[in-house]
This record gives sequence, structure tokens and C-alpha cells, in this order.
Amino acid sequence: MQDKVGLSALHVAAGMGHARVAKVLMQACPDAAELRDGRGGTFLYAAARGGHCKVVALATAKKPRLHLYRGLLNTQDGDGNTALHLAVAARTPAVAEDLLSNGEVQADVMNKDGHTPLDLAVRSTSFFSMLGLVVTLAAFRGQPRPQRRDHVEQWKGRDIAKGIEKTSDSLAVVAVLIATVAFTAANNVPGAYEQADAPDGKTFLKGMAVLQRENLFKCFLVLDSFALVTSVIAVVLLIFGKASRSAGSWKTFAVALHCLWAALISMLVAFYAALSAVTTTRAVSVIVDIFIYYGLAVLYYTIYYLIAPRVLLSTVWKVVWRTFLEGRNSVSRRRRIRQQYPVASAYALNLLLFKTMANLGFLGTIIISVLSGKANTQ
Repeated sequence: MQDKVGLSALHVAAGMGHARVAKVLMQACPDAAELRDGRGGTFLYAAARGGHCKVVALATAKKPRLHLYRGLLNTQDGDGNTALHLAVAARTPAVAEDLLSNGEVQADVMNKDGHTPLDLAVRSTSFFSMLGLVVTLAAFRGQPRPQRRDHVEQWKGRDIAKGIEKTSDSLAVVAVLIATVAFTAANNVPGAYEQADAPDGKTFLKGMAVLQRENLFKCFLVLDSFALVTSVIAVVLLIFGKASRSAGSWKTFAVALHCLWAALISMLVAFYAALSAVTTTRAVSVIVDIFIYYGLAVLYYTIYYLIAPRVLLSTVWKVVWRTFLEGRNSVSRRRRIRQQYPVASAYALNLLLFKTMANLGFLGTIIISVLSGKANTQ
């Protein structure tokens, strides 16, 4: 049964995200999945509009019992929208990815207004939801509608230049602080300097570090120097990008962010190496290991949660491969995405660089831990 606007119990359950109720209803009455509301939408449309992945999975699952519902994936409602159109309009990249990962959803269907799902992503007012949608659609070869290049509507949900200008000042201060700490640490090395007695009985410094032959100390010097250099580079890029105020200033801003992230990780691992070099107590070393490693993990996952799209990492790899490495077949599509979404075209690659630097940081902590263990045993 349906109410006066055409909604069935399955529509309501799907729209509210009650996956278990929807599954029971579909098992009790399989034909209910094909019921359409007053706008021509099935339960899948209600789930996509509400951003409910678990309900959408009932139609995209590869289980034999649910195979008969796959025919609903590319159906269009009264306005010509598919479920993918509604997922993009609702700004839910996870639902769009779930639909496209099935392999049967067509990403280039146009509605009655002549818009494909990729065209609807331009209406997103949220910066990161727009990025997630564009990355997801580009990974599965989403196509924009055919039109003249000078008629392409560019995403303007937020003035990126103003956001960069406001953020650059704060990040420049952070970069200067990191450079100051790294410079100070280089002049106050762990273990202090060697001392010798003068002929008159007074003690003076020879100027050579006590731990200069230790591997942990060498790691500290390399990491501290790397943190100093990358933080200075970040300061220069942030100041230059703000002063230029050009359309491509976001590129220097992105490079500065990578340098700042590399400086933070290097400083943290250098601090870990310095503590390990001057600590011989096993209990203290274990506590330091736990705090540094899990502290870095919390820092990384917090930032990644804030900036990463709500899609799988494999989807990000796909868009990097298909956008940058496929060759001539993707040149036209790449240019169109770059024109309509200038920042999103390089977002996936920068996200992978961010993740790679974090993984190098974790690897560095493991190496320091191994060297510290060998030093303690000796």
C-alpha cells in the first residue's frame, strides 16, 4: 500500500535509513522494491537522497537473492534523475562510491535538464564534499555533459583564495616556530658536549658532541636538519603565495602544507631519537615508544579524517591512475575536470603524498625503536 504521495512502507524505511526493516520488507514482499512514489522514485532513490549506505547496499550487493534489484540502479525518475544523481545532489560521496563500485551503474546518464552526476557536484557548497564527489566520479570515469568550454560552470562554493590568505598567516607562524625549535635543538644537542680540563684546572668545552658516534644521534641530526629546511621552505612559500595572490597560489600553498607536515613529523621523530639516545632505562624507553608512536597515529588519523573524502583509498588510487597516467584517452576529460574543479584535479595526488609522508614517519619511529633496543642491549 502507498500513501497519497506514493510512499510505501519500504520508501519510508529506506528514507529513514532503517536497513533491517527495509530488508525484511523486501523479503516479505519482493515486488515492493519496484514501487514508485509520486515523483517516480523507488526505495533506492529515498535511500540515496538520505545518504544511507546500508540501504543502498541492499540493491548493490552481489548476493544472489538481491540480484533482481540491480535493474533499479539505472532507472530514472520523473525528472530523469538516477539514484547516482540524487546521491551527488545530497553530497554523499560514500553512497556514490557504493553505487559505482557495483560496476553496473552508468555514471554519464543525463537528466531532463541535461546534467550528468558530475555536473551536479558543482552545486555542492562544502569544499570537502565537492572534492569527495569529484574524486569518486572521476575514479569511475564520470563524464560531464557535452558543452562548449566557455560555458562550463566553475565551482564557486567557497572563495579558495580568501581561505588561503587567512590560513597562510597562522601556518607561517607555526612554520617559524618549528624552524626555531629545530635550530635551538641543533645547538643544544642531546648528551651535551665533550669537556676537558685546562692547564689551570678550569673546565672548558671541546665543542664535540658526546654522542657523535651513536647511530641514534646521527638520526637526530638528519631529522632535525630536515625539519629546519622544510619549515623554512614552508615559510617562504606561504609568504610568496600570499603576496602573489594569483590564480595558481593554491599550488604553492599545497606545497607549503606538505613541507609543514614533513617538518612536524621530522621534528617529532627527531625528538624521539634524542630521548632514545640519552635514555638507558628500559621502562622509560617503552613509555616513550608508546607516547610517540600512538601520538603520531592520533595526529595523523585526526588530520586524515578532517581532510579525506569518505571513500575508500582504492578509489583515490583509481582517480590518480586514470587522471594522470592513462594517456591520451583521458586528456579531454582531465582538462574539463581541471577547468570546472581546479583544486579537485590535484587533490587525490596530494592526499596520497600526505599519507606517504605519514607512513615514512611511522617507519622512522620503528627504526628508532630498533636502534634504541640495540643500544640498550649493548
